[in-house]
Amino acid sequence: MNFDWKFAWQTIIIALKGLPVTLQIVSIIFALSFFFGFLLAAARQEKNSALAKALSLYVSFARGTPFMVQTYLFYIAIPTAIQKYLFDNNIDFNVNVIGGFWYAYALLFFYFTALMSEMFRAGISAVSKGQLEAAYSVGLTKAQAYRRIIFPQVVEHCLPVLCNYATGIVKMSSLAFVFGVPEITALAKTNASRNLGYVEAYFVIAVFYIALNIGIERLFKFIERRKKC
Repeated sequence: MNFDWKFAWQTIIIALKGLPVTLQIVSIIFALSFFFGFLLAAARQEKNSALAKALSLYVSFARGTPFMVQTYLFYIAIPTAIQKYLFDNNIDFNVNVIGGFWYAYALLFFYFTALMSEMFRAGISAVSKGQLEAAYSVGLTKAQAYRRIIFPQVVEHCLPVLCNYATGIVKMSSLAFVFGVPEITALAKTNASRNLGYVEAYFVIAVFYIALNIGIERLFKFIERRKKC
């Protein structure tokens, strides 16, 4: 079977239309997961609290179950249960009007927040407790101590892992096509189905994601170099 370069180029042009959507998904999920992941990690430091135990269960579930199982829960099981509840209580709302974007955001946020929470938890645990005690002794509140002392150190130590998660979000964003989101993978596969050019389409998809992840890796290496200066 010959590789159709002309069709591959056509697929590139079409897939480019989905690039802004992919970048939007990646940037939003990374920012939200980063922010809430750190908050959850800080909350989990209170090991004996009910909240910390509940968060630990959430993290264990998100990390321990297959991603496709979570996709089924978010896209089929939970909406079906909600729709049944609404119908039984005579509430006039159809969950099917919720766009695929929201399902994709919810699923990726659920998964990557758990991963980043565990990463930040390990990072916070690595910081000497004496630094927190010193912060309290000079009158800083717990929130101020975490923001000014703990957070900068944890982020610096976690940069390589953050890079891995950023590239992971890029790759996992391709599953947004399951929800009908018109990102790179969805547009390339749709074009391939019209002409049966799946080899060319998947080649183009691979090139796009490799290029995006190379860019992310270089960005994080630049940040690491700046931190060392």
